[in-house]
Amino acid sequence: MMPYVTRRYQDADLGRLHEIDKACFPVVMAYSRAELRFYLNHPGAITLVAEKGGDIVGFVTGLVRRDTSGHVITLDVVAEVRRQGIGRALMSCLHREFLLRDVTVAVLEVSVENLAARSFYESIGYEYAEIIRGYYGGQIDACRMTRRMEGAGDRA
Repeated sequence: MMPYVTRRYQDADLGRLHEIDKACFPVVMAYSRAELRFYLNHPGAITLVAEKGGDIVGFVTGLVRRDTSGHVITLDVVAEVRRQGIGRALMSCLHREFLLRDVTVAVLEVSVENLAARSFYESIGYEYAEIIRGYYGGQIDACRMTRRMEGAGDRA
């Protein structure tokens, strides 16, 4: 396996990140280019990308909220390199960034139908909080999950 590296998002990455997001999610869930740009450029945004062989193969975006919570906006890894630890590494880096910004709880939403993703998030310390009906385009329900960030170390 070729190694991968993680780094911070750069403006020139937008096109590739949008391609990855469209490939990872159904149309009703994928971000438009404008929506993705909004999140990437948000003042509280943290976006980290994973590169393998010089190509971006995944990314994670989180937002730090004023109430000391962190919101995982999206985690995307291209299908060809899944199950190689890239998603786990990206989440671990995001969690470290959250801790540096005094985030006490991380929150995310995942499709109730995506059992693999839900299982992955549970494996890195997220717990079920609630179901949100019609979260994705009024069509797909989401499971909200939370993780305490108490600074006791990162399990991801």
